[in-house]
Amino acid sequence: MASNPIPRYLQDKRANFHELFYDLIFVYALQKIAHVLLHTEKNGTLSLDTFVVYILMSLFLWLLWTHQTVFTNRFGELSPKDVAFTIVNIFLLIFLSNSFYPDFNKTFVPFMTCMSLLYFSISLQYLLHIPQTQSKGDKMTCMTSGLVALIVAVLSIIGLLTPATYRFVPGNIGLFIAAVGWIPFRKYLVESPVNMMHLVERYALLTIIVFGELLVGIASIFNITKFDYLYIFQFMILIGLFLTYWAVTEFYINHRHRTVGFKLSYAHLIINIALGGVNAAIVFSSSDKINRLFEVHFMYGSILLFFIGLWLNTSYFHNHYKNIRLIFVSLIIIITGYILSLLFARYDDVLIISSAVVNSTIALMYYTNKCKSTRAGIASHHH
Repeated sequence: MASNPIPRYLQDKRANFHELFYDLIFVYALQKIAHVLLHTEKNGTLSLDTFVVYILMSLFLWLLWTHQTVFTNRFGELSPKDVAFTIVNIFLLIFLSNSFYPDFNKTFVPFMTCMSLLYFSISLQYLLHIPQTQSKGDKMTCMTSGLVALIVAVLSIIGLLTPATYRFVPGNIGLFIAAVGWIPFRKYLVESPVNMMHLVERYALLTIIVFGELLVGIASIFNITKFDYLYIFQFMILIGLFLTYWAVTEFYINHRHRTVGFKLSYAHLIINIALGGVNAAIVFSSSDKINRLFEVHFMYGSILLFFIGLWLNTSYFHNHYKNIRLIFVSLIIIITGYILSLLFARYDDVLIISSAVVNSTIALMYYTNKCKSTRAGIASHHH
């Protein structure tokens, strides 16, 4: 068999239909998780417990999706075996999604059962691929990634057998291993880089689904019989974030970068959690029962978290886009909006308008910088 002259990580690879179909069940799961954040306390704030459950659910779901997607990115093909695994996993994910509930104790058993089966499925995919690997890097990547997924599956089963008092411990250890288990094997993974074009596309598609959840959240508070000018600004909060994300993903990130993709994964986890926060903050903004100061902290905390997630990807940017000044100015704009909203916390409208202006201004800066860098690149090319 002739060897392919183009390295795998540089090949043109696009998301297949079965991958997109796999994402659809995550729409439902993300929707269930987003609703957890809308359970507020009597004092108009979110309890720490609710927020921790939201973070943990997001982590479980995002890491599961990442483990599967990274396998598909490196070794996945449009084969009957891969499609069959996807279909079985979707079936299991329906049950997993139904077990996302604010009171985690009620759905612990089905949740952990599905988790163990899904990680066992990922482990099996890696182990079955070992005979087909052609390089030591690929072989070691399959063995180590398969081992990590298997350990998570076993810990989930141990969680099911553990007495009620301690049953969350094995699951949380499993979550930790799912998050960082790859790191000790980095030297092997470097020899088996991800296909950046495919991985960026996969994360972008899932993030667009999360943005879709924000649209659903906004739609739930828009009143068709009584128009309010604030609807425009609530919509702009979302659009500002979306346009910035689009600019960074489409133009700033180098899709031919040789990498293991860790940072891209963790950055998108942060972006996903932040967008859930923004969604809740926009829905809260139309409620009279929410503590105003809490609302300001929550909205700006979520916006800042979103941009931190974006900035984590800076090392993947094309060199002419690595502009620290852009981050610094964005931070000043966010802090200014936050202080203004705190000073006028009694007036509900100020928070919405300031957040919309902050997000839109930063989006405009990213597009302006993109145009400047493109023009500078063309000019230097001509010289």
